[in-house]
Amino acid sequence: MSGIHEIVAAVRASENFKSEVRYIGLGGYTVDPAPRLFKHLDDDLVRVVFATNCTEVCDGAIVTLTTLWDRKHKYNIYAHTICAGPGVNALFRAIWAPMPSALPQHGRDGEKAIMKFVAWKEAAWVKFLNDELELGNEEASAIWLDNFWKALDRLFGTGHLVEFEPGQLRATVSGIRL
Repeated sequence: MSGIHEIVAAVRASENFKSEVRYIGLGGYTVDPAPRLFKHLDDDLVRVVFATNCTEVCDGAIVTLTTLWDRKHKYNIYAHTICAGPGVNALFRAIWAPMPSALPQHGRDGEKAIMKFVAWKEAAWVKFLNDELELGNEEASAIWLDNFWKALDRLFGTGHLVEFEPGQLRATVSGIRL
C-alpha cells in the first residue's frame, strides 16, 4: 500500500484518527477529508497532515490533524493536533529524546528543519500578534495560516503540499489575485 489514496483511506479508517477527529470536533473544528501535506519518510513511514476548518487564529486554535502511517506494518502510529501559537509539541522540540522520531527529512537535515520550524513558530506568533493589531484578526489569521503551511512544507523539504498554494488563504480574505 503506497498510493496516496490508499494510505489516506487507511489513515482515516484508523481508530486513533477517528478518535482525534471526535476530540477536535469538541472545539467546533472539522478536519478536511483530503490531506494538505503528504510525504514518504525514511523507514517506510508516511506523514499525512490534514487541515482543519480553522480560519480565526488564536493561541490554541487547532490547525491540523497530523498522522504517521507505517507502510511496513500497515497501521497509523498516531494522530495528533498542531495548534496555532508560539509553542510546539514537547517531543517534537526534544529531537534527542528517547522516543523514536520520524524525522521530516533525512538525518541532520531533519534535525535542522525541526529547529528551524520551532524558531519559525515562535517568531511567527509575534508577527501574528502585531498583524492582528494592524489588520484585524481575519486578515492576520489568513497571513499566519498561509505562512504556517509554507513553513510546514519547508520542514519536510518543500514540494509536499497537496492541492494548496501558499497565499490562497490571504487572497481569499484580501481579494488579492495570485
